[in-house]
Amino acid sequence: MGENRKESRQVKFRVNDDEFERLEQMAKEFQMSVPNFCKKKAQGARMRPPKIDREGAFEIARQLRAIGNNVNQLSRRANEGYAIPKGELHDVQKELQEIWRQFSEAIQK
Repeated sequence: MGENRKESRQVKFRVNDDEFERLEQMAKEFQMSVPNFCKKKAQGARMRPPKIDREGAFEIARQLRAIGNNVNQLSRRANEGYAIPKGELHDVQKELQEIWRQFSEAIQK
């Protein structure tokens, strides 16, 4: 028992198939494993399912990073004294509006 774990105690309990399926479905709604879900519920945590799925959140984050890179490049050029074409700024604004639309749709589901 030389396992290196944060928690030193283990709690075990049995459930029937129907109970497990229900726990599994509830855990899936929260994008958690069944043991983690049970632990949080046993600790009395107030939980709300995420409004956006994990893949959607990663995609929005990826798009925001790309826009951040574009903004950094534009600001670097502006700081070096170069003029920034309005079209490039407009493109960044359109990209941000599209991400906001995607985010709004995702949380309304």
